[in-house]
Amino acid sequence: MPQNIPSGTLPTAPDSKGLNVRPDLMPESFFFLEKGVTFSQNSAGKFGASGTVFRTTSKVSFTGKVYTICQGQVFLQPCGNDSTKVNAILKPFNQPVKGLAIKYIVYRGLNKSDFFGAGDVINDGTTVTGFVDLIRKEFKSLYNMLGVTVPTFTAQYIGYPGATNPQPGDTLIDDYFLKVSRTQTSGGTTTETEPAKAFELPMIPRGTHLGNATGTVGIDIVLNEGDYTVANDPNPFRLNLNFARYADHVLDQAAGATAFEKKLIRETATQFLDVAAFYGLHTQGKGKIHMSDNSVLQTVEQIAGQISGFVTAETTYLYIQGSRQRSYNFYGNQNLEGNTGNIKIGQAANNLSLMQFEQAWPVKEFAAYPSLVVQLTTDNNDAAALYVKQGILHADTANEDYFIRGKNLLQEAGDGIDTNFTKPIAFSLNRTSAGKTVASFVQLIYEGKTLKITTETPGPNPGDPVVSTTYDLKDIDDIFGMINVSPKIQGRTAEELTYVIDQNLLLIDFENKAGGKDIATVTTKKVEDLIMKNDTESLKRVTYETLLNNIRQNLGGFFESRSAYQDNSNSGTISYNDKRNNFYTPEKPYYLQPVAYTDNEAKRVTSLSLHLEDGSISSKKILGITFAENSLFIPLINQQQINNPKFYFRNLLEDSNASYTSQEQREYKKYSLSVIGEDQAGKLITVEPTQQVYVYTFDNVTFTSDEYAKWMPSSYDFSEASENMKLPQI
Repeated sequence: MPQNIPSGTLPTAPDSKGLNVRPDLMPESFFFLEKGVTFSQNSAGKFGASGTVFRTTSKVSFTGKVYTICQGQVFLQPCGNDSTKVNAILKPFNQPVKGLAIKYIVYRGLNKSDFFGAGDVINDGTTVTGFVDLIRKEFKSLYNMLGVTVPTFTAQYIGYPGATNPQPGDTLIDDYFLKVSRTQTSGGTTTETEPAKAFELPMIPRGTHLGNATGTVGIDIVLNEGDYTVANDPNPFRLNLNFARYADHVLDQAAGATAFEKKLIRETATQFLDVAAFYGLHTQGKGKIHMSDNSVLQTVEQIAGQISGFVTAETTYLYIQGSRQRSYNFYGNQNLEGNTGNIKIGQAANNLSLMQFEQAWPVKEFAAYPSLVVQLTTDNNDAAALYVKQGILHADTANEDYFIRGKNLLQEAGDGIDTNFTKPIAFSLNRTSAGKTVASFVQLIYEGKTLKITTETPGPNPGDPVVSTTYDLKDIDDIFGMINVSPKIQGRTAEELTYVIDQNLLLIDFENKAGGKDIATVTTKKVEDLIMKNDTESLKRVTYETLLNNIRQNLGGFFESRSAYQDNSNSGTISYNDKRNNFYTPEKPYYLQPVAYTDNEAKRVTSLSLHLEDGSISSKKILGITFAENSLFIPLINQQQINNPKFYFRNLLEDSNASYTSQEQREYKKYSLSVIGEDQAGKLITVEPTQQVYVYTFDNVTFTSDEYAKWMPSSYDFSEASENMKLPQI
């Protein structure tokens, strides 16, 4: 994720005008088609919406060489019903654009004969493509290292289905990339324990000649949400082998059996990016596009000229993420009373059109706009804020390093001022000297109106009417999800902890000592661990934590600064010494400290507080509960078929912001955990287990159950002397 390093002068106050202060993107990639070979596109092959379908594949007319856009792993699949073609799926290793997480790049319609021939045997010789040459060398090297005879190298080793490894179409693509392959050798014989997936897919450099296309070639860019699967996901769309095998792909609302399923299919459009807009981003922040003749495109004119063959070469796309990581107005909370319009969009602040954002698809397309201006609905709450994840703010749009809140966002009442809308937010779009706009996209994260949830409970007596209660969702209620997800990355040994990341950014607040709020964008992480109580007893736990992406603070000379330490945000595993407890700890410079006290029920409990080695204030939030406590929520999610579930923190006091005071005169908050999510009709509901799970906090960033916290040591000693450390109960 990008570091918050200015490329210009910093604004001096929260309501100062922004100076486009953000890190340079510095995108760097390879153009996927051979330079000097003409390609063209008609409207039927362009990326984007067309009525009730949304084309995710950008398909062009082209005959020539095709290249890898970035470094990554590749595996092959059939291409529709065409036995002469294959599709290649590239999983990036190095992301070509900072802050833009790409999960897959799918090449559709490459010539099969460039990869393998009769018997599915991978080509050999001096005239093979760069990709085939590389994987052949890697394959031979592997078996030479094992000291056994090199087997026949068939296409099944790079994912292609064969007679001995049929692949069901509903198998997830992740199953082939996020795996641990094993071979075992006995004498001179090597046995593959996973014959369908036995060869570790090699790393392919950027700009490798992947294959050739004849007639047409298509490409999909799939954005990354995380390396995990979700149980009971009602969305008909899956990133599976069926998707990987299409000759070209469209999202079709007709695939949804219910109104909610159709809505989720529309939502899926935000997972895809037009390849023309991807290359157009290279005109922002010192970008480079490498070409097959070893030239490098860097100027607006050069890049615009190279992508001019796309119908969408001048299209700007608008993505807006709203509440609970859904698109803007997914829950209807951005609506105005008596009006279906909920967003104003246009080319200038004094000439905006009112429209209904959620009508049709949530990816909005604007062809040949010289600039883009939006106004969003708001209820003017003090937490209303917007973050520009992608896009260049116009110099006249006041911002705090691309965070927009307070006076920069909200309008003051006055004659002719509609305070139901934010101030106009303007974006500069790169244009050529001839006035042509370069394709790109603007991506916003917006929390502008409070999301409300209504619960219904039976009346106190039989026959009494149902009692409805409406709550405003708190900031903390929109953070900790992934309750029922399964990680796709598996550890190789028992000494590894597997963790998963939700790559979608969240906009959250941190209370500061000045009485105000600092604002940050974060991703979220889930870790399961095992902690040894003694020689025979252990405790399984689940930890959720936020990972800082970017932060904006209200700094003053008399207040402590908040940490701007930015965390790693890729799923994976953490290795531990097998002589030690394999328990979770936040990465340095963070550490946890336990505090014991007596709660409102005269019970002795333990909580944890989060600290930093340099004494700065935390910019991380953590939820810790035991595995058994977490497991209480899984049946509720399954029974109700809840989608997008997250933890809801119900304060046991009438005032949701009120605190308890312990017998030791320590202020703390106590919450009962529930789950909030969408039912199968798309309505937000909350469910709570019969056995309540309580979490405590006294620093408002660390929320832990007593059972989770009381086995945590007071400090961490990772020296060799701490081998076989057992954890005394506090």
